[in-house]
Amino acid sequence: MEEAVSALPLADPGMPVEIGRIDKELGKLWESSGDTKTRASLINLVVYTENADGLAADHEVLSAVAARHACRAILIHGNPRAATSAARAWITAHCHIANKGSRQICSEQITFQLDGEAAFALPNIVFSHLDSDLPLCLWWKGNFPEPLDEKLWAWVDRVVFDSASWDRPAHQFAIIRHISTGQKHQTVLCDLNWTRLHAWRFALASLFDHASAFPHLSSVASVRLEAGPDGRTAAHLLLGWLASRLGWTISGEEGFFETSGGARVAFSIAPDSVPALSGIVIECPEASFDLHLSKNGDFFESLIRMPGLEPSRQVLPAPRTRPEDTLLAELSRAGRHPLYTESLERVLPLIGH
Repeated sequence: MEEAVSALPLADPGMPVEIGRIDKELGKLWESSGDTKTRASLINLVVYTENADGLAADHEVLSAVAARHACRAILIHGNPRAATSAARAWITAHCHIANKGSRQICSEQITFQLDGEAAFALPNIVFSHLDSDLPLCLWWKGNFPEPLDEKLWAWVDRVVFDSASWDRPAHQFAIIRHISTGQKHQTVLCDLNWTRLHAWRFALASLFDHASAFPHLSSVASVRLEAGPDGRTAAHLLLGWLASRLGWTISGEEGFFETSGGARVAFSIAPDSVPALSGIVIECPEASFDLHLSKNGDFFESLIRMPGLEPSRQVLPAPRTRPEDTLLAELSRAGRHPLYTESLERVLPLIGH
């Protein structure tokens, strides 16, 4: 069903401009600022979304990111189901004080509203308004479309996505694998779901720092994760990371991994009342390792039981959950993510089933 041309759900998207005059109007914007503001840009950061309800939040995230990571930000709201084709644009700048001086460092933002057929001109919109030859980082919010527009993806250096938001993760993972390998250059995959797992992986690894705990990793009998509907993909990725580090492969028997020595390791993902990933329990013949997120999500609580020792409890740092913190953590990392790819391959047959 076609929708009417949508209004941009932003209180202040900036100054409206004709699309053909964007560069000229940006030039005027900087000319009028005098010597008090300096334009800065390290990357082109493009955000594409079809979710009108989240557009204001996306705008705030870009503002927060620009304060710490200079960029040309391009926020695009696509509404391909609109009955009428229309393309509108606004420009603004995100500025912050540099160090202790009075000069402000500013990043540009161009916001687009693309309705109807205009939404399918996305490559033209993106390519026409990139900042010189800086790297292109595209944050695609929601499910990837089919068929893929090869013209667009051939130029993307880093594609940011959040596998936690997918309703058909197995199908979507197949699409992003094609994006990463089907171009002239390999597009770097940046899964925010994986980025949020950094604190989980760090905390879980720290449980085995003690010399008496580490040997038990060679005799793990079972792994149980606890996750709500929004955390199942994260649970699979964490399970894949554990399997990749310990050399486990999926067994021919459902619900089991197989170690390099031929032993079986049972695994399960138990439903939980909270939406996201909330805990993991590793059982060994003579020890157990328990890591759970606190009810308010502010910290991890761990419990280690080993023979001959009193149960050991610890409080560990929890993951940051604000979108801007997760995105900034991803943007701060250069290079590829081979560990992510390896972890995903270990559990890909299990995802979506």
